[in-house]
Amino acid sequence: KDIPKRSSVESADSDIYTKDGTIKNIRSNVVKTKVPRQNLWSRKVKRDVATKSDAYPYMLVIIGTGVSVLRVDGPRKHERISGSTIGGGTYWGLCRLLTDVEDFESVLGLAERGDPSKVDMMVGDIYGENSDALEKLGLPADIVASSFGKLVAKRDPAAGLKQEDLARALLLMVTNNIGQVAYLNAQLHNTKRIYFAGNFLRHNVISQQRLAYAINYWSQGKMEALFLEHEGYYGALGAFLLNNEIKLETGKEARQRKMKLMPYTHNVKENYVPIKKRSTSF
Repeated sequence: KDIPKRSSVESADSDIYTKDGTIKNIRSNVVKTKVPRQNLWSRKVKRDVATKSDAYPYMLVIIGTGVSVLRVDGPRKHERISGSTIGGGTYWGLCRLLTDVEDFESVLGLAERGDPSKVDMMVGDIYGENSDALEKLGLPADIVASSFGKLVAKRDPAAGLKQEDLARALLLMVTNNIGQVAYLNAQLHNTKRIYFAGNFLRHNVISQQRLAYAINYWSQGKMEALFLEHEGYYGALGAFLLNNEIKLETGKEARQRKMKLMPYTHNVKENYVPIKKRSTSF
């Protein structure tokens, strides 16, 4: 089932994940206990959350070769409101020029080993790591100021760089751009929930983490990024349902369908026979 994955701590919409593994509330400045990174970014919400009446409206951002942004106002009530030409196709095309990898899964594995700070110019590179200006601006030193900006001043841009560093920096650049487009549209249309789907996110933990952090950071905890368990099949499933003109099932109809299946139970001698015909002796 496509179960949305909660992007941040469920009970605190203003909590962020810090470098040392602690949870910090950006409003109260309270540092909480350490939480393993893999647990923090894989919390799930029930599927019903997206279908409840109070869940609408929400943004749906589908990331494939390009990006489509849809506003969803109810079951089968949606409108494409924006998009971007910078998506998965952009990342994979540039990776083919910059690296030797031959498939998308391999380049994601390459990116996991990369260090983007060797490529990106950080805020700390401009103002200094412990500058008073950072405190006045309210910016941490490790925020990206310019993607690939550190290569501008180098005599030999490729010196000291590995393919994995380029793959990681490029992945973050594309992901940050998608997150910015999603956030601005959510702000424009006054939606707090943003669902991200599409084949670009399949096995792509780095982008899911970055999108979750970015939406939380830009909105100051007022918006939430959510992900689907089988995000790569989302578009294909929707196309199948629409092409076959499958009727939208209401909550009442779903309960009636489940009730029809209830008279059947598993028996050791026979497979799934009606309860009325089930033998009481073995």
